[in-house]
Amino acid sequence: MKVRVEVCVTSIEEATAAERLGVDTVEVCSWLSCGGVTPGPGIVRVLGERIHIPLRVLIRCHGGAFNYTGPESEGMLADIGHFVARPGSGVVFGALDGLGGLDLVLVRSALAASAGQEFTFHRAIDQSRDPLGMIEQLADLGIARVLTSGGETHAASGAAKLRAMRKAAEGRIHLAMAGGINASNVVELIGSTGIEEVHFSAQRASSVPPHRTAMGSAPGSFAVACDTEKIEGVLNALVKAGLR
Repeated sequence: MKVRVEVCVTSIEEATAAERLGVDTVEVCSWLSCGGVTPGPGIVRVLGERIHIPLRVLIRCHGGAFNYTGPESEGMLADIGHFVARPGSGVVFGALDGLGGLDLVLVRSALAASAGQEFTFHRAIDQSRDPLGMIEQLADLGIARVLTSGGETHAASGAAKLRAMRKAAEGRIHLAMAGGINASNVVELIGSTGIEEVHFSAQRASSVPPHRTAMGSAPGSFAVACDTEKIEGVLNALVKAGLR
């Protein structure tokens, strides 16, 4: 069994480092601290030209809840149409209604806008009222992939539900496990859930030299940089366990 590894990235540096270290795919977004929002078209274009592994693009217009107004929905559908015009860019999207169920109308529209490109329903499922039941709905829609932590913040807490979701999805939807994945728990989580893809971010704090301090930031403040040690750690743990 080869466990697939995806790293969530917000910069060209992170994406190229992840590819160099041997991950299978990257998901690109912006403002990762809020869970991620849609990245700018420029970084997606440059990454599409510079990296040689599959690229997925997060479509989300704001942080917080996964409920959207009509104008917000229109904007995200336009973003999907823009990004899928570039071959090879998968779509990562999700939306809920006001009761914590699937926003069926918007998700169907997003699927149509994706024009046959790979479509991932993201961790909106973890804020739904019934993540396990939603797997059935997503399978009926023909969605290819679901990113989930089993209805919890971290996959370790949602392991039992992740196992049930994998059984429900088997043969119909590919699941990718997210939420607190690292070198110390990745092998155990794969063993306990049976899920064969992991997704995680890899950023670390990096001090900013005084002469490069960003506008509005105090001298000695911190930026983020690619955490190559985390990526290497997860990959090495999988190799040692015979999972890559």
